[in-house]
Amino acid sequence: MMLSGLDLGILVVYMLVVLWIGYYTMNKITSFSDYSVAGRSMPFALIFATIGATLAGGGATVGRVSFVYETGIVVFLALLGVVISQVLIGFFVAPRISKMKDIYTIGDIMDFYFGRSGQLISSVLAFLFMASMFGVQVLALGRILEPVISLPFIALTVIGALITIAYTWAGGMLAVIYTDAIQFIILVGSMATAAIIGVNKMGGMTEIIDKVGAIDTEHLVFFGGPWTIGVFIATFLSFLLGEALAPHYIQRYASSKTANVSKWSTVSFAIMYIFLTIVIMVIGLIGFVKFPGINGDVVFVTYAQKYLPVGIIGLVFGGLLAAVMSTGSSILNTAAVIFTRDIYGKVINRNADDKSLLKWTKYATLIVGVGGILVSLFIPSVMGLMLYAFQLWAPSILPPMCIAILWGGPLERKVSPYAGPPAIIAGLLITIVWLNFLGEPFGIPAIAVGIVTNLVVFWITHLMTSHKIPHDYQTLPSEKVDA
Repeated sequence: MMLSGLDLGILVVYMLVVLWIGYYTMNKITSFSDYSVAGRSMPFALIFATIGATLAGGGATVGRVSFVYETGIVVFLALLGVVISQVLIGFFVAPRISKMKDIYTIGDIMDFYFGRSGQLISSVLAFLFMASMFGVQVLALGRILEPVISLPFIALTVIGALITIAYTWAGGMLAVIYTDAIQFIILVGSMATAAIIGVNKMGGMTEIIDKVGAIDTEHLVFFGGPWTIGVFIATFLSFLLGEALAPHYIQRYASSKTANVSKWSTVSFAIMYIFLTIVIMVIGLIGFVKFPGINGDVVFVTYAQKYLPVGIIGLVFGGLLAAVMSTGSSILNTAAVIFTRDIYGKVINRNADDKSLLKWTKYATLIVGVGGILVSLFIPSVMGLMLYAFQLWAPSILPPMCIAILWGGPLERKVSPYAGPPAIIAGLLITIVWLNFLGEPFGIPAIAVGIVTNLVVFWITHLMTSHKIPHDYQTLPSEKVDA
């Protein structure tokens, strides 16, 4: 079923608006700081919206509706990991990062606590993580457009990605945050509308639950069938830790006007995410009843086509595109900033001035964008790649960074500068081996084994080297911390 002229017109208008925002903000970009952290001046409303639009991306809409469709309501419990993670980060971590001046990337944080080796290892891993996640968003763009526009999947993927690349390249973080504000409103409104219409047409939630139970009772239980305790713990940890302090969120905390802005915008959206999770669960269950046997990645698109009236379909598809494009642009900008700030500026050309950094960030945006398009063509599943990337992020960079930030004040270093790099490498390698080569023996999740390994190596190294100071240890004056 192709889109009607009205629905297609709504999508075209949406695309033109985001391109205009890119053009508008391009004229306001005068420095690397403007391009990478929006001049560190963003208020609560914009930070709330950009965190929300980024967290509710292609994986969180298309991917998680697919996840509910395939597995059932246990996904709701697993997704509470996201809520818990964001609340903890909002109260304890985001404000500290916001108070640290001269922070653009995870590499800056790791450089301060763990020296050049910690910075380089974390920057390379963060860059690869962001590049793979951009591939997820590009794939989701194609999956959304394929059933409703009569063009080949590859062509639709490229067109959607190029629009995202264009406005991100033009306006950097400023364009990303402004478009996120619009995209968040469209996303929340359209998904809520879609769920309400679906529930009404199905005769209410009781009727939906009865029909799901008649088809497969395991879709209505939290544990059973393939969902052993071990599988649930692995999935819960992936959502709890998989996006925790991911590089694109570090940028948002650094872009906040004050520490309180970063704190309360993060906590506020965590609470709202419960509402979005319920909406996702409802749509996934309706899809399970009405569209058996289809590819999970197209359930939401099929649902919109079959259930929604003309005009509303265009808004919902606009919301889906908004979800994917907002996260895609955030990830793309972050990947480019990481490359320029941490790799080009600190390894390739340490004497690069602000103008050079701005120029190379724009180059990197184009290169990562095109690379993401190529990667997306070889990805079989939106949710599969996202969960795999989550499982590698949490056991590598996350534990050392959290310990370093939380132990002491914002610029107080109590961890050994030598503890981070070996812990990151050990956690990452053990996770890959346990997951891919050993197949998670005894049902023990790879992510749990990786985190434990990381922590053990971290503390052993810390105890052995806490009295040593490397020659490349970064020093930052105290005035770089907000009061």
